[in-house]
Amino acid sequence: MKTTVRDAVLDAGRVLDVPESVVGAFLQLLRPCVHLCPFDMLPEELRADARPVGRVAGAPRLPRDMTAPADLPHVLTVDCAALPVGSLDIDFPSDGHLVVFAEISDYPGEGAVVHVPAGVETVEDDARDAEDSHDPELHEPFPLYAVPGSTMPDLYSWSGVTEAVEYAGGDAERTRRVDRLVGEIDKILYGRWSDDIQLGGHSRAWQNPVEDRGDVLFIRIPEGAVCEGDAHLTLIAGKRDLIAERRYDELDFEVEL
Repeated sequence: MKTTVRDAVLDAGRVLDVPESVVGAFLQLLRPCVHLCPFDMLPEELRADARPVGRVAGAPRLPRDMTAPADLPHVLTVDCAALPVGSLDIDFPSDGHLVVFAEISDYPGEGAVVHVPAGVETVEDDARDAEDSHDPELHEPFPLYAVPGSTMPDLYSWSGVTEAVEYAGGDAERTRRVDRLVGEIDKILYGRWSDDIQLGGHSRAWQNPVEDRGDVLFIRIPEGAVCEGDAHLTLIAGKRDLIAERRYDELDFEVEL
């Protein structure tokens, strides 16, 4: 029987002799996500039945009457219907395609998200020469595959987890156990695929988590996932109701250095 994330975290807590109430408090922080990665990054058990759920870069496909935003490269297209059903806790479209344009290498960030509903006739928008792109370092187009996952806020300090603080109580050995538990949870949640594009879940921001301002993550794009650089992180986020109503023109694009 397949071991779930919850089971694995509970097992880690038992091995470390951390009370289940403390482990449960950390489990309450979990949020589901979907990682999008190249085929060679997929876990072995997902490869046999894998099918693409999107692609990086290349010419976008848009409705005939729509023009791609000027000076913003096409970085990502997601086939919404190909995503694992029930894998997110935000209202992500269940059909059609999401087309993402973004400036991913300059602070503070700029971009646009377009939802193309299923059945709408599209054409390839290749009017802009690649040399004129705002970001000429984009990778050649390649397909992306889905890895359903879970995320947790960064817990370099777990002072906000009341049960853990009360259990540790200033005791050095108990504190060590909780620190080790947090490290084990990181190992359980994140693999080599989790450094690629992420839909939903915790933002895992380097500096300013979008959750601190009451937003939720829509899409997380590390620069290295779509181009040659690796020094920037683009977070596309907004309020839950805004995302549910598909008011994507009101989403915030934030680039962290």
